[in-house]
Amino acid sequence: MTTELLFRDKKIPVSFISSDQKAIPQLISVLESKHARSATAGQSELNDISRIEIIGNHAILHRSQSEDSIQMPLY
Repeated sequence: MTTELLFRDKKIPVSFISSDQKAIPQLISVLESKHARSATAGQSELNDISRIEIIGNHAILHRSQSEDSIQMPLY
């Protein structure tokens, strides 16, 4: 299933392989927390996220400026 998430005024495609409907609210919570922590450090890794995949209880954030990705646990 694929949907779009509006995060910091940016639409990010999110695809997930899970029947757990709590994954999207948990993803938003984790992204907000990570953004707050990185903003206090003066940089945010989340500014160049091009798409997100949720597989099980992990989110894989794909960056648009590089072929790098960030894997984060949701729970």
